[in-house]
Amino acid sequence: MKEILFKNVSEVIRDKSILSTLDEIGVSNIGELCNYSRMELNEKGVTNSAVNDIRIALQLNGIDLKPNHARKNSLILK
Repeated sequence: MKEILFKNVSEVIRDKSILSTLDEIGVSNIGELCNYSRMELNEKGVTNSAVNDIRIALQLNGIDLKPNHARKNSLILK
């Protein structure tokens, strides 16, 4: 599962508008994306529907965004 964290976001997320938004905030790989919570992505300008699409794409690969109440994403620290 660790190898997915080093993949480019475009390998998991196919929506071009989401990819351009993630590029604008400086997210280039899945590991960086997983260090954001849903709320943090909303604060950076990612819409709720885009965050839902991101979460679904990540969950299909066995990972998820950082929970809103945590400082670190325990799912990727294992």
